[in-house]
Amino acid sequence: MVRSPETAAQPDNGYRSLYKFKAGKDGGYPYGALVELKGKLYGTTDQGGKNGFGTVYEVSTTGQERVVYSFVGDKDVGYPCSRLIVVNGKLYGTAQSGGLHGWGGVFEVTTSGSERLVHSFKANSDGAAPYGGVLYLKGKFYGTTVEGGSKGWGTVYETSATGQERVLYTFKAGKDGGYPYGDLTLVNGTLYGTTKEGGSTGWGTVFSCTLAGKETVLYSFKAGNDGAYPYDGLTYLDHKLFGTTKEGGRAGFGVVFSIDLSRQEHILYSFKSGSDGGYPYARLTAVNGALYGTTVEGNSANWGTVFRVTTTGKEQVLYSFKAGHDGAYPFGQLIFLNGRLYGTTQGGGVNGGWGTVFSILP
Repeated sequence: MVRSPETAAQPDNGYRSLYKFKAGKDGGYPYGALVELKGKLYGTTDQGGKNGFGTVYEVSTTGQERVVYSFVGDKDVGYPCSRLIVVNGKLYGTAQSGGLHGWGGVFEVTTSGSERLVHSFKANSDGAAPYGGVLYLKGKFYGTTVEGGSKGWGTVYETSATGQERVLYTFKAGKDGGYPYGDLTLVNGTLYGTTKEGGSTGWGTVFSCTLAGKETVLYSFKAGNDGAYPYDGLTYLDHKLFGTTKEGGRAGFGVVFSIDLSRQEHILYSFKSGSDGGYPYARLTAVNGALYGTTVEGNSANWGTVFRVTTTGKEQVLYSFKAGHDGAYPFGQLIFLNGRLYGTTQGGGVNGGWGTVFSILP
């Protein structure tokens, strides 16, 4: 199924609306980030497709969209909202529901549309509801589940390409954290991530986890000026980890923060939910020493922004969404390809607002 590219003006920073989802067979609600393979962009939609359980889709940089696979919901998985990764020319990702036991799974899809369920979560000690994507290291996939584990507060897991799974760590929602929604980041052989809740004060954590399963909390958020509820993963740049919290900060609308591996945390920027944006859910993207991200709300129309922030804390809004054909509520991480940033919005577009794919100059 190939659809014609959309034509749009380029009002701010070369903004282009590439594709508008219609929530039919083409999919709807693209929450996750895009990934590039052989010059094409691939992503997931949480809904739509032939069966209504979401899709894996391909879109060209000029806006031609093709559905690669439509999920079934029980025999495979349903409602994927994570980003995909590419391993040996195949796409891998997660979905938070469906699978053999109803608790989501890890899947593999070829660009020709052949799908395979890699691992199906069973809840309980096994883990359940993987919202974040996976990373690949030496034949194994690593990720997080938001629920499940022996205490019910989520896990860090490892699975092979044949589905042999091992839980590395089970969160207890005490000082160690709970509900890890985001992707993991690998630095020098150690996994780093965030939990949305838990920690010493209950507002979420930054943690590390070795491949042997030893978990360490690097930082516990305190809300207030400090930030609260980190939702997505971390970005490594200049020997520091950078991330966002969706709430907290001076005005309560989220922050961009940095933390070094010796556990020193620093707030780079606090959002005000005015023209600068508000509620940054997504992981940051590093380009030429600066960090790029999105806010779900903020700007004069309150439909979200694309922003840049320097490592010294200077913030600039590159684009403010208008909730028309240009999109609304950008939720996922941006990617950088051939001089442009590409991303998705979960709302806006056409037919009641089922989301868009867009690009912008950094």
